[in-house]
Amino acid sequence: MIPTTTRVHPEAAVRYPREIAAAVTLRAACAALVRPGSSALPRPAAIAVITACGALAPRFALLAFVAARDAPDPRTVTAFDPFHDPTPPALRGCGPEPDRDRVRIAGDRCAEAWQRWRADDLSADTVTGAAGALAMASWCAWALGSVARAQTRAQYALETRPDDPLAALVLRSVRARSGPAWERR
Repeated sequence: MIPTTTRVHPEAAVRYPREIAAAVTLRAACAALVRPGSSALPRPAAIAVITACGALAPRFALLAFVAARDAPDPRTVTAFDPFHDPTPPALRGCGPEPDRDRVRIAGDRCAEAWQRWRADDLSADTVTGAAGALAMASWCAWALGSVARAQTRAQYALETRPDDPLAALVLRSVRARSGPAWERR
């Protein structure tokens, strides 16, 4: 997917199309994860979720969006900047407890996007996003205290892509019996 001819000059900055695509589809993925109703995730929405989960920084933005208590508008979500933005406290299970239904629905939709990928795609170009979507689903299960579901999803994410950092973090947290410490209201 990423041809070697994308560089104009050997010293030129390398472009990362996956990260760009992930940032561009971030808002569509946010909307897909929290849209009302319980119907199946449409194919375009599943593609948006897989694409947005193709890079770690947009996943942090997705995670913060899903965990936000004030249920922000998906159109207002901005990409996470690892050089300037603090790590979302929700990643560690800190801060105010997120809306459990919102987190559960988002996690199920992330898992559904991964299942669609398994059934329809399986291309090497999208494996990072598919593993990322399932890693997000594993974080959602962990955030809800569903240890077995979090572990299963994280293991499948790591089978999909063995070096997925979010899935590895969730699996380490589960194995260490470290759960979220949400501030109860």
